[in-house]
Amino acid sequence: MPLKYVTGHDKLVADFVTSIKRALGDPDYAFNVDRIRTIGVLDSNNELIAGLIYHGYAPAQGVIELTVEALPKKQWLTRSTLAVMFQYPFIECGCQMLMTKTSLRHEHVLRMLAALNFQFINIPRIYGRDRDGVLCLLTDDDWKANKICRRFRHDLVPGTMENKTAA
Repeated sequence: MPLKYVTGHDKLVADFVTSIKRALGDPDYAFNVDRIRTIGVLDSNNELIAGLIYHGYAPAQGVIELTVEALPKKQWLTRSTLAVMFQYPFIECGCQMLMTKTSLRHEHVLRMLAALNFQFINIPRIYGRDRDGVLCLLTDDDWKANKICRRFRHDLVPGTMENKTAA
C-alpha cells in the first residue's frame, strides 16, 4: 500500500488529530495553527489516515514536541513513515531532542517508543486525577543509534516532505 506524505494542510491535520483525541477521551488539545508544522499521512485513496503535529519548537534549545494520531486499523507506521517522522525534527530543523507525551495506559505505544530508543519520565496526573502519563524523549544521538535508523540509514536521507510518496 503506497503512502503519501503531505504538508501545507496544518488546520486540516490539526482538526483530524484533535477529533481522534476527543473520541479517545483524551484532553482537548488546542493547537495554534500559526505555530505548528504538520505532516499528513494519506493512503492509496488519498484519505488522511494519520497526522503528525510538530509544536512547541524551541530553536535555541533544539527541542520540538510531536503529537501523533491515526485512524484505527490503518497501516500507516511504516519504515518510510518513520523516516519522514524523524527526518523533519532532526535533519530539517536540526533539533537535538524530540518530545512526545502519552498515557501510561498506552502500553503498546510505550513498547514501540522503547524500541526506538525513547527515554521515559512518568508524570503523575497529567491527564487528570486518575490518569498518569509519560513524557517520552528522543535525542538525535539516540535516534541515530536505534536499529531502524541504523538499518535503513534514515539519518543520511534528507527527504523533502512536499508530497513525498512511499513505496
